[in-house]
Amino acid sequence: MKYSVIKKFSGKNLLKIFEKIKEDTGGNGVLLGYEEKQIGGEKYYEVIVGIVSAYQKQEEKRKDETESKKTIDNRKLNLSEDDSKKEKNQNESTKKENYDIALLSEISEKIEEIKREFSNLKTYVEFMSKKELSPPEIKLPTYGLLLFKKLISKGVQRNIALSITEDISKLGRIDEISFAKIIQNYLSFKNPLIDVFRGESKFLALVGPTGVGKTTTAAKISALYLMSGFKKVALLGTDRYRIGSVEQIKKYADIMGIPLFVAATQDEIKKIWNELTKFQFIVVDTMGKSQYDIKNIKKISSLIREIGNKAKVETCLLLSTSQREEEMINVMKGFSEIGIDYLIFTKVDETSFPGTIINIGTFLEKPIAFFTTGQSVPDDIKTASPKTLTELILDPTFLTEYATKQ
Repeated sequence: MKYSVIKKFSGKNLLKIFEKIKEDTGGNGVLLGYEEKQIGGEKYYEVIVGIVSAYQKQEEKRKDETESKKTIDNRKLNLSEDDSKKEKNQNESTKKENYDIALLSEISEKIEEIKREFSNLKTYVEFMSKKELSPPEIKLPTYGLLLFKKLISKGVQRNIALSITEDISKLGRIDEISFAKIIQNYLSFKNPLIDVFRGESKFLALVGPTGVGKTTTAAKISALYLMSGFKKVALLGTDRYRIGSVEQIKKYADIMGIPLFVAATQDEIKKIWNELTKFQFIVVDTMGKSQYDIKNIKKISSLIREIGNKAKVETCLLLSTSQREEEMINVMKGFSEIGIDYLIFTKVDETSFPGTIINIGTFLEKPIAFFTTGQSVPDDIKTASPKTLTELILDPTFLTEYATKQ
């Protein structure tokens, strides 16, 4: 086909570019090429369009004039026939307009598909060109290498990311189900409320450094218990000394309509013990102390032991995902003498590297109970599971744009 003009259209929005093409060419433009570029870190698009030659337009005009003449003659011969043709032309015009809209939408979708394919290939080539891959990493299939890169970008340690990717590659696909299935080989998950739901009574003590979110987490866990239809729950605060600590937990207790007990020493625990035994589930909010404050950690340990001498008590260590991995490990070491039964990862919404959960969970070999994702009670807490962790690591954009079948 001959073109009188080959014109370049550019901009940041593909749909607006095609609208401009249609407006400027009167629907006579033909897509010849497309390219995605960047200026100053911002993407923009260049679309090359050929415009139908003047000769072809003249031919079309001549045909239109001929048709017009025939229409006039037909009108003279038969007015009803002319009306029929007029209606037909209007219908054809409407059909053409609808066709143009559908074509524009189809072209836009096709371009997005091509973009994804190029992005996929570009990521693969860039990652390979760095020459930083070990022999086992080089052997990964293309889609496996994309997953490997994704895990590293989320903070998963390289050796763990490789092992997970190799296991998933054996399944031949990347999706939520396959990732959740494989991740169970690396981490364990356990909900500490399950046995309570089955009728068992126990205390659940939350420990961790100052600012990790123990008080709000205690309220969230209590709310989860209440929302499941159970009523015999109470909060036990053990920090009388930090300014505002009792007021904060009392506020949550009042909102949920559950009792709050406060006991900072073993003797105080003994005094209220008969009252505590009236409840099936007691969430203990302990003092927030630095992992290096051995003296006060021993006090917390003694308090938990006093409870454990008379009833079942389990301990959850809270770790903030906004901290570095080294600090999280130090927290675990500092509180280890208490005896840790579960891990709770807090402030997941404040990190760009949720993959550290996999690293720490693998290293500490403790079951993960919950993830907290904000300050709202009771909304911002998730029961830890392969599914919820998968949602944190593999966002929907990755799964829709990059995950492919073998």
